Amino acid sequence: MPMTMALSGKSLLEARANLRRMIANGQVFLENLPQSLKAASPNGAATWFFLAAATAIGGLVAGHYVFRLITRWGRDHFRALYDENEQRRSGKLAYLLARAGWMLLSAGVMFVTAILVAVIFDSGHEPSRATIFVIVSTYVVYRILRGVVFWNFFAPTSSAHRLVNLSDAQAQSLFRHWAAALAVGAIIIGLCRWVQILGANGAEAGTAMAQINDDAHRLAFIVGLFVCAALLALLAIIHRRELKAIILGPGEVKEKPGWLRTIAFTALPLILLYLALAWFVSSVRLTLGLPGGYIPVLAPIIVFVVAIFAYAVAAYLIEVIYERRAAAHERRELARLEAERRAWERTQASREMMSELSEETQEVLEEGAEMTMMHSVSAPDSQIRPYFPAFKRFFENCVAATILVVSAGELSRLWGVDIGRDGGHPLASALDILLVAIIAASAYRAVNGYIDHRIVEEGGTLDDEPFNPGEGDSEGGKGQSRLATLLPIARNVFVSFILAAAAMVGLASLGVDIGPLFAGAGVVGIAIGFGAQTLIRDIFSGAFFLIDDAFRKGEYIEIDNVKGVVEKISMRSFQLRHHLGAVHTVPFGEIHQLTNYSRDWVMMKLPLRLTYDTDVEKVRKLVKKLGQQLLDDEVVGSLFLQPLKSQGVYSMEDSAMIVRVKFMTRPGDQFVTRKVVYAAIRDLFHKEGIRFAHREVTVRLADGTKASELTEEQKEAIAGSVRSAIEEPGKDGRDSGKSAAAAL
Repeated sequence: MPMTMALSGKSLLEARANLRRMIANGQVFLENLPQSLKAASPNGAATWFFLAAATAIGGLVAGHYVFRLITRWGRDHFRALYDENEQRRSGKLAYLLARAGWMLLSAGVMFVTAILVAVIFDSGHEPSRATIFVIVSTYVVYRILRGVVFWNFFAPTSSAHRLVNLSDAQAQSLFRHWAAALAVGAIIIGLCRWVQILGANGAEAGTAMAQINDDAHRLAFIVGLFVCAALLALLAIIHRRELKAIILGPGEVKEKPGWLRTIAFTALPLILLYLALAWFVSSVRLTLGLPGGYIPVLAPIIVFVVAIFAYAVAAYLIEVIYERRAAAHERRELARLEAERRAWERTQASREMMSELSEETQEVLEEGAEMTMMHSVSAPDSQIRPYFPAFKRFFENCVAATILVVSAGELSRLWGVDIGRDGGHPLASALDILLVAIIAASAYRAVNGYIDHRIVEEGGTLDDEPFNPGEGDSEGGKGQSRLATLLPIARNVFVSFILAAAAMVGLASLGVDIGPLFAGAGVVGIAIGFGAQTLIRDIFSGAFFLIDDAFRKGEYIEIDNVKGVVEKISMRSFQLRHHLGAVHTVPFGEIHQLTNYSRDWVMMKLPLRLTYDTDVEKVRKLVKKLGQQLLDDEVVGSLFLQPLKSQGVYSMEDSAMIVRVKFMTRPGDQFVTRKVVYAAIRDLFHKEGIRFAHREVTVRLADGTKASELTEEQKEAIAGSVRSAIEEPGKDGRDSGKSAAAAL
């Protein structure tokens, strides 16, 4: 019967009348207890009870001895599982589960041993058998709860394997108090069960004595459950600080989420309220003679034991799986480091072989590789990238949420609340929505965490990070990898799918027919497609551009008259950050031609203004030698794809001979290497006596005109013309050497 029916006004009045009768019949039962014991005896004496109790105690003593032998044998043979410095969660769970399983097996052997002793001394008396079974089963259940559950949950003697946030003193105190409360509760429940059995054998059904016995055992359960509820409430009050510590876990309280702090703060009043309400409901149900009246008070312990065991097993399996994945990741990283080391050694050996060849042979090899990219091998990495279990927390949250929802449902069922789906009970819908919300939130965090980790692992930047143009000029640097570019878009797709799926499941849990919603969504999608053709064009154009790998995040591109670094990509457009700071938003559908300046490699050509008396061949050899030295440089050597070399005389000007040098790097590395190359050439030419030519402008005056005859205004005009000629930029990023003539 549901709880609401048991708590109706008419039922409460009936319960009050029944309670008065039960109290009176309880007194009668106590007065007639000696006669009831004699009536249950085969020979008319009450000694059968003491013989049955002695047989049960003897069997338990024998079973306890066997229990100790088995546990001692297991402690000696499974000592390898114990590590006083254990840090791994899987190691802690493995030890606790193994110990709990072994103690459970030992308790089962103890029960079997005690029953065998009872069978050996069996007298064929049914009340004696029932009494022995009550004593043995009650004690074994007490040992299971004490040793298998709470001994491993609090771990008072195994601080290294304790999973709850308790000190040694707190764990020992909690275990002692719980053990005492369990002992008292076991004695009370055992007596109540024995009173029930004695009453069932003391009178025939339907008689007045049967009614007295039934009222007596139900009254005994009411009193016994009151004592149990009071003990549990007293434990909660005494250990309220430990209760908060267990809920909050290790760490600072201020750093914990608000919902967890709220649960820790309200746990004690909720527990007290639950115990009071559970005892009241149990008393009413027992008074009305409804079945399972003692369950509400004991239900939390039953659900807790099953839930904690299920979660421990699931958490252990998750830990083992991810530890194996971490070990496999470490093996792959070691293999990668070994491959990089071997590639580095091969590259170094090749460079040494090249240096031993003649200069003519080196020139031939370099000319043969002129138009191909000499991929430089970076120095081997000495660190193993840490393993990132992105979805571990997701699976743990899913398991915890499932166990929580199932436990809440089972607790409701034990209370007598029917939450079957046929009736569409609100509690069932609320539990389903709670489960979906937790799983969706966990999936959202897991997907975001995994995508952020992969973006960073690929060398990319997150969308919420401030833009950093890096070192360089208007042509930007190297872009991010293709995966780092596509992952933010994939994030949007996955998050949208998670939210949509969670919303659909939540609506279905509320009883909403989601079939018409899908049909309506299709119609709305068609209408949007016809009404927003530009939007659809932008989305599809962007998809094809990304599939073609036309650009990536961080690359410097040019579209018509707009250029800049790709800073952010969305479903229909992307943003370009100009080198002066302006941000351009470009829809994908507006792209007709795209130029990418950051793909694969960059060829840098640097003009050098030298005097006409410079030995060009000497310059070529010096530049070649310098290029080899830069390749061996520990800082910038790995940045060169092709070494620095001279292209000879590029052009002849009035005041200088232009010699151009070139080298190849990856996009973004040219700015660092350019500074190093310029500085090295300056120092080298200064050492070798090679002079740079200064820019000169010749001003020719008209025939017969002398400079001394010019006015100040004319001199300023000539100076302005000369300055314009000097500062006018020429091609290839260099200043022109135009001459200016003023004819007066």
